[in-house]
Amino acid sequence: MRRNVIRNRAAIRIGRKNSREDLLRAFERARTLLAVAIASEAKTTPLKRRQYYLDTADQMRRFARRLRTAEGELAKDSPDWQRDLETIRQLPVDGRAMKLCQILKDIVRKIE
Repeated sequence: MRRNVIRNRAAIRIGRKNSREDLLRAFERARTLLAVAIASEAKTTPLKRRQYYLDTADQMRRFARRLRTAEGELAKDSPDWQRDLETIRQLPVDGRAMKLCQILKDIVRKIE
């Protein structure tokens, strides 16, 4: 029973955090994962696919820059937004670049 109380306190603290900072941290982690995946597949990736990967990484970089410089809060009350943030947080560490690109492009498109 005490364990549930601790979880609830943690949920309250998490809910109070700045949503933009949470999203920025998650995006920076995702950018790192994508960069590692792209580098690990660099020798075997066709040029067109590699360009797709790099375009996705560039799109994420631009979005992260906007998050850093934006004023005000994001629409954190949206259940879709929270789901997207959790999806980013749960990206596989050893993911394939194509799968990461598909997931991340979709999320950036929804959030922008």
